[in-house]
Amino acid sequence: MKEDCATDMSASQGCIEDKAVIEKFKDALKERIGADRFRLWFHHGVSILVEGDTVEGDTVEASVGGEPANPFDTPSGRIVILVSGQFALDRMRQNFMQPIRAAAAQVYGSTHRVALELERKDAVQPNLPLGDDSIDRVDAIDSDESIVADKATLTSRKVRPGKPAANRSRQSAKSLSSLLSAGAGTTRKPKSRRSVSLVDQPRLPNFETANTDTEATSGQASSNPLSPAAAARAMMTLRTFVSGSCNQLAHTAVMMACQNPSAATPLFLYGPSGIGKTHLANAIADQFRRVHRMRRVMQISGEKFTNDFCKSVGSSGLPAFRKRYRDVDALIIDDVQFLSSKSATLREMLYTVEALIETGRPIIFTANQAPSEIDGLSRELIGRMASGLVCPMHALDTATRLSVLRGLIEQRCDAEWPESTINQINAQLAGDGRLLSGVVNLVATLQKMLERMPTMEEIRQFGGDLLRTAQPTVSLASIERVVCEAFQLPVEDLRGSSQARAVCEPRMLAMYLSRQLTSSAYAQIAGHFGGRSHSTAIAAERNVKKWLDNGKSIGRGNNAVSAREAIDRIETLLRTG
Repeated sequence: MKEDCATDMSASQGCIEDKAVIEKFKDALKERIGADRFRLWFHHGVSILVEGDTVEGDTVEASVGGEPANPFDTPSGRIVILVSGQFALDRMRQNFMQPIRAAAAQVYGSTHRVALELERKDAVQPNLPLGDDSIDRVDAIDSDESIVADKATLTSRKVRPGKPAANRSRQSAKSLSSLLSAGAGTTRKPKSRRSVSLVDQPRLPNFETANTDTEATSGQASSNPLSPAAAARAMMTLRTFVSGSCNQLAHTAVMMACQNPSAATPLFLYGPSGIGKTHLANAIADQFRRVHRMRRVMQISGEKFTNDFCKSVGSSGLPAFRKRYRDVDALIIDDVQFLSSKSATLREMLYTVEALIETGRPIIFTANQAPSEIDGLSRELIGRMASGLVCPMHALDTATRLSVLRGLIEQRCDAEWPESTINQINAQLAGDGRLLSGVVNLVATLQKMLERMPTMEEIRQFGGDLLRTAQPTVSLASIERVVCEAFQLPVEDLRGSSQARAVCEPRMLAMYLSRQLTSSAYAQIAGHFGGRSHSTAIAAERNVKKWLDNGKSIGRGNNAVSAREAIDRIETLLRTG
């Protein structure tokens, strides 16, 4: 509180009354802007205090008719709001001055003053080495400490008693410059000379002998090496992507999107794990940033989008969440199937997609299935995702897998691989690129351990589990389950006696796949699917081969697909489980 009121009450009473005024001001401000906005803007990094004298800052004066509400309220009293950052200070001046005036008027009554100021930190004097020519200057500063302190006391502002020490620290920002100027300009002989030991001071490096070390250290600091995750993303570019028949459509669509980002948006890439969907998403983001100079490319996973949305709902930060995801140049979401069956998140994703489509900004999605096949997505969101370009990506074929394997070997292995080993590894691995990377890392480690190229038996000895994992276990039951899932049929119909086209064609396809992917005999296959004779399984295999040659469609209505597409979809489901 102010000094002219301090004669009738103690300093502790003044401190209590100041706190009461501040709390009353906070409550009044909270009523006008809401508890959430008050907690967001005035809870962290903001200090509110009561001062008696005028200081520099943006001061707002207003008066309300009537007598002062408080006995210590005079025209010189005011509320000071200290803000730790310039950005927050500017936003408060722009958006909150009117409610701040009203809250202060409610506290003070007739006359009030409100100041918004940037909080100034105390200057810290660095502990630098001092030479002989600097000792006298330090001694002069020490000798005049009392004079400088007296001068600082006379020129300091009057502060209410009970004011916290953290608030008074703003007034000491010029202490360093005042001390230096006072010490440099004094001519008075020091009263007591203090000796300064140069041994205690840190020594600067010898630039003649340590020049090389200093340059190396600065070079390491300036290089700022990337984290392993960032380094891995930096390697995922269009130049390092291996295209083949399994991903040719998706690669062409990505090239088109990189040339013209708004050509086909949204772009939806789907397929099993480990085939390069995330690689293409990172390549698109890299092209958007480097070629099209997009500064705000948001690249996240579906899980990250869901977590951010849940946090924003819990803290009432939906406006900030929507601005973050809608005020972007491009939006790339990986593994969008994570959003399934989350109604509120799906609704927010739908509104985000619509807002970006209206402004013509590119959107890229990746998933393990097509939009219409992902359970739990809303019909509106499926329509928005499929309105641009939907590109399937299949498991890596033999030729593409071989190219990827050779590239990994060249990057990570010191010794060359025999051609026979490359062919055997390529034949045993499925179409998952991550398994290729794991096997190459294993062989590179064995090369360092054995100091030679390991044999195939040694690779199987140490990496047998990895090679077995690469080959998914397929059984008659798993084929039956996946075919029923693909054609939306109950198991009883597939094993029953119905000869309807919508049932018998998927049954024949299941028998064909059982013969191709398992070692079961014709009799065993026919017996599994309804207790039929082995001749039924032989006829089913012959008919499916004719379908593949003629491009015949299987199924009816919305489930009708070509035989080749049906087989590819079922094999993908078998790999992904």
